[in-house]
Amino acid sequence: MQALKKESLLEDGLHYVTDQAEPPVGHFDVKIKVTAASICGTDQSIYQITSRQGMRDEMLIHNGGDVSGYQPIVVGHEFCGEVVELGEDVDTALVQVGDYVTSEMHIACGYCQQCRSGNQHICMNIRVKGVHLDGAFADYVSVPATNVVNLERFGGREVIPPRFGAFLDALGNGVHTVMEGDVAGKTVAILGCGAQGLMAAAVARTLGAARIYITDYSNPDGGFSAAHLAHRFATARELGADFCFDTNEEAAPGQKLELFDRARNEHGGGIDVILEMSGAEGAYNDAGALVKNGGEILLLGIPARPLRSFDFGKYAVWKGVTLKGIFGRRMFETWYAMLDMLATESTGLKARLEKIIERETVPLANFEQGFERVRTHQAVKLLLVPDAETKD
Repeated sequence: MQALKKESLLEDGLHYVTDQAEPPVGHFDVKIKVTAASICGTDQSIYQITSRQGMRDEMLIHNGGDVSGYQPIVVGHEFCGEVVELGEDVDTALVQVGDYVTSEMHIACGYCQQCRSGNQHICMNIRVKGVHLDGAFADYVSVPATNVVNLERFGGREVIPPRFGAFLDALGNGVHTVMEGDVAGKTVAILGCGAQGLMAAAVARTLGAARIYITDYSNPDGGFSAAHLAHRFATARELGADFCFDTNEEAAPGQKLELFDRARNEHGGGIDVILEMSGAEGAYNDAGALVKNGGEILLLGIPARPLRSFDFGKYAVWKGVTLKGIFGRRMFETWYAMLDMLATESTGLKARLEKIIERETVPLANFEQGFERVRTHQAVKLLLVPDAETKD
């Protein structure tokens, strides 16, 4: 079959192959024919591995940290498709051949303390398909049946079409983060206006946040100009953000000062809930300065390298702030909440998210074109399809 593989952790890029063996199907596994798959920030980090120390180290966890011992894998973990084969011990009450599905791609061990106490998403032995194991940028992917999310139960393709089904994994990160903040009636600041920040804005508005701020840092040298950011901010407002601020004081003089003035003077000394979605060191420090005493900082963004400075005394201890890391999705609480919100038209979430999905798909063989469009901020969520034809 065709697939995109990460062949080496010593060089950037991915390799398109047509001779990848189809994935085996274990007794408790399900084989899925991929309809569409979405490019996300993790995939970009894997592509640009030489500048992503944290991602390289993560991919080596199951190789004892030895780059030379790295085993090439098929990447990709956001997808949807159709079940084509069941392992002989799979219960058909859960899933059947022909079902339209996606999957939770974090594979938990099931026996560690975290798994046995309802925290499978932070399993001590977690393995992620597309990062540690073969993933979904391929014709077929095999997953444990217990990880399958059966979209037939939420209205199937008519209610959750592939353009949504292919990035539910990513949307689940945003839903998990926002739900941990219990944002109803609260002020929220979202730091980072990439795909995760935009989705978080849509979810926070859906879940009743009182006021939503969103920030990012324009960086012409890094290919993210003020014009690019202005376009992203326009999209953020359509998704539910009330105010948007460029924190690059040279490019946008006065905007960061206005943000901090509003936080101090209009909201009891600061923002209730900060969602850090970028991983940028400057954003971490902005989070500490913006949050009110007794507030929360929820961290989803992953820094490219260890942070050099964050004043825990000033921003956490003396403020009595709660800092919490967010990883993946709660299994499967987040999934049910997310799918119910999408399937219920009155929430408005589905209509908001339509604004960030590229309707034109890219064939898997032309993946470089798709990655370039995401990398250069021409697209937020873009789908790769194994078949050359465009998918709905």
